[in-house]
Amino acid sequence: MPLRSHSVDPRAERVRNRLRVAAFALAQERPVDHITVGDLVTRADVSRQVFYRHFRDRDDAVAAAITHAFTEAVAQDPGSEPRAQILRVFDFAAEHHAMYRNVVPSTVTRHVVNTFREALLPACQQIAATGTARLSTAGAVGAPPAPESVARFLVGGFMEVLRSWMEDPDATDLAGRVNAALDTVDALLGQSTPQKGPHHG
Repeated sequence: MPLRSHSVDPRAERVRNRLRVAAFALAQERPVDHITVGDLVTRADVSRQVFYRHFRDRDDAVAAAITHAFTEAVAQDPGSEPRAQILRVFDFAAEHHAMYRNVVPSTVTRHVVNTFREALLPACQQIAATGTARLSTAGAVGAPPAPESVARFLVGGFMEVLRSWMEDPDATDLAGRVNAALDTVDALLGQSTPQKGPHHG
């Protein structure tokens, strides 16, 4: 029997949404590895048979729930500045800090990391394109790096900020870490704005 995860039936989508809501709530309450399919179906008030029509297993349901909530929360105005886009991505993580810490070290971690990486890439590509163009016109010694390489480097740096924060149970300064990283990127690419003072967060 085919999965109904892509069904246009509104009843099926309502059930799927109930399961996503249940998975998202449970992931904020306890480590993902402590959640069972039984917990999910009880919270969503559906049967196991119904659950397996929509998801392969617990990890599939939790990953789908986080991705759905994340995608809705960080949807950006296409005209918004790259810095604002990046800050919004991390704002979501900060708002749901318990959930992100509950993901580590479950098998859902890789899915969450990939979702973040995909969300960060467009903004990092914009920063890289602007920064390398500025370096080209500023008479920097030697040819500037390719924008694609800079974008990948930036994504990796921001992902390290996320990783270190997720793995530190006492950290509360995600916004400070992200702003410091953004200020550093601005300075390295010659994009610092005069009105911004040094970051001390």
